[in-house]
Amino acid sequence: MSRIPRKKQKNMLRSVATQRMWRLFELAEKEFKEHPERSERYVQLIRSISMRNRMRVPREIKRRICKHCYAFLVPGVNARYRLKGGYTVVSCERCGMEMRYPYKGLKPSRKKGNSSKDREKV
Repeated sequence: MSRIPRKKQKNMLRSVATQRMWRLFELAEKEFKEHPERSERYVQLIRSISMRNRMRVPREIKRRICKHCYAFLVPGVNARYRLKGGYTVVSCERCGMEMRYPYKGLKPSRKKGNSSKDREKV
């Protein structure tokens, strides 16, 4: 009887956990319209899987979950998405909290006269 090395076993458990998180996320998206409380339960299950296996929730999933009340966020229904100064600001309608995520876009330009060379001339 052969045994699976510990490292392979750990990697296998992590891949199964990631697959389960993605499947629960898909179900949460699908069920939100008719059963929002069910999608909240799927979010709880995603969090418990990640904590049990001591791994991070994938970024795409994490950004659709409120960091404060753990609600499943749907743009335009219970969440408001705005672009403000190099950040995506997500406002949860349930708890009223805002989360900020940076995005790669045009960086805000510096005003003229703020450099140290300009200060020396004056």
